[in-house]
Amino acid sequence: MNGGGGLKNMMRQAQNMQKKIAEVQERIGEEEFEASTGGGVVTVTVNGNQEMLDISIDPEVMDPDDVEMLEEMVVGATNQALEKAAEKMNQEVEDITGGMNIPGLT
Repeated sequence: MNGGGGLKNMMRQAQNMQKKIAEVQERIGEEEFEASTGGGVVTVTVNGNQEMLDISIDPEVMDPDDVEMLEEMVVGATNQALEKAAEKMNQEVEDITGGMNIPGLT
């Protein structure tokens, strides 16, 4: 019995998974994810590379006496958009790996 063939096959499968994951990372890196807080008062757009691309703030809510509320909405919208991007990436990788946690592939 030659056990080397099984190892070769596993290595080939791991390389294929790694290639698919890299393709998914590149594709999702180009996707945009948006989230809003305050009923649309603050809207943030990020990409799959976890970079903020845009922020929109309704000027009618800019109260110089309550900057803290606006700051909290910006942080909240940003975190929600980043979470959407991370969830998409995790789901796509899980689809490729069948839910297995394979060190070094992600």
